[in-house]
Amino acid sequence: MTKKMSESFNNLENSGKMPSKQLGFNRVLDGLKKRQLLLDFHFDKAAEVYEPIRNIGVGAFGIVCEAVETTSNNKVAIKKISHASATPTLARRTLREIRVLRYIKHENIVSLRDIFRTPGALGIDVYLVMDLMEGSLHQVIYNENQPLEDELIAYFLYQLLRGLKYIHSAGIAHRDLKPSNLLVNSDCRLRIADFGMAKLASKGHFDEAEEHCFYMTQHVSTLPYRAPELLFVMPEHGTAVDMWAVGCILAEMLLKRELFPGRNVSGQIKILLNSLGKPSDKLLNQIRCEKTRRLIEHFHDACRREWEHVLFVPDRVVSESCLDLMSQLVALDADDRIDIHQAINHPFITSFDFYVPLESSCPFKVNKSASSMYLQIEDCKTACHYSTRHWKHRVEYSR
Repeated sequence: MTKKMSESFNNLENSGKMPSKQLGFNRVLDGLKKRQLLLDFHFDKAAEVYEPIRNIGVGAFGIVCEAVETTSNNKVAIKKISHASATPTLARRTLREIRVLRYIKHENIVSLRDIFRTPGALGIDVYLVMDLMEGSLHQVIYNENQPLEDELIAYFLYQLLRGLKYIHSAGIAHRDLKPSNLLVNSDCRLRIADFGMAKLASKGHFDEAEEHCFYMTQHVSTLPYRAPELLFVMPEHGTAVDMWAVGCILAEMLLKRELFPGRNVSGQIKILLNSLGKPSDKLLNQIRCEKTRRLIEHFHDACRREWEHVLFVPDRVVSESCLDLMSQLVALDADDRIDIHQAINHPFITSFDFYVPLESSCPFKVNKSASSMYLQIEDCKTACHYSTRHWKHRVEYSR
């Protein structure tokens, strides 16, 4: 596995391709935007210890560069969140990610080394310094000419589930799992990244207005991994949204394409129903949006396809255990979906030698006061300033 991974990353580096241009990304930056991003990592004296090298990623809410820590000559990854306190959405996202990464420590979760901030045109720019990884699962999927072996797929899935189990045990749902947010090295190690959409998993503790706004306007790149309860704008949802995304990622490793490649909300709903059939009356009755319910009812004759047909790949036999796991992960009704404990102990995972029966859980639960969603915008701005200042103060004294 290690040799194949090394070859994959070497081929990527030699090709000169950037992650933002990889097949499967729905966002393609134009030339002007790319030039702006390449020039965007100029730090002031607050961050003179870091020297940017090159851009390695871009998303809807930030960009990531490879940098070197001048005092140690170690390479790091730095995520810049521009104008982090300019709007309620950005302030909350920034604060969520800082708080989650400060307290959640696990070998399959990206580690936060440092935080600093600089003055921005609109509020502050926040920089998160993390361990540098060689690439993402997205790059592995689309740069391998040959199908990924079952053992490698299961190993990536196992590490994803290990990290997710730790997150879920802390009472947190990630809510933005996709291959580009899963960082990997050539030794096949995987870490979960990008916690800007993470929230408490308790049902009933969501800002409905904010949720509705985000899921109706969020960039379409997340659509292929969006659970039905989010797609149907159902405000009460929990960790089951992550299990749906895990199933979509598993399918993508097998198919080397997105399982549900929708490009807009209505198109995504159509694709889901054409594969999984019409939702039950119970689920339909839980959908509050009349427009969404009418759209679903329009596909009243949609029939569920068998998973061996959905996951058909020429010259490849998908195992029965893999098909069974998929059927339990990708269920329209969240109540019918397998949970993290069942998934990590599924035969598709346990049949391989790397499986360890007892996995660690987070020793604490994130409480209500630690979630930024309950703060007003001014409180969020203050908390963002305090979090970066407190972290920097602590790091400087620990060196």
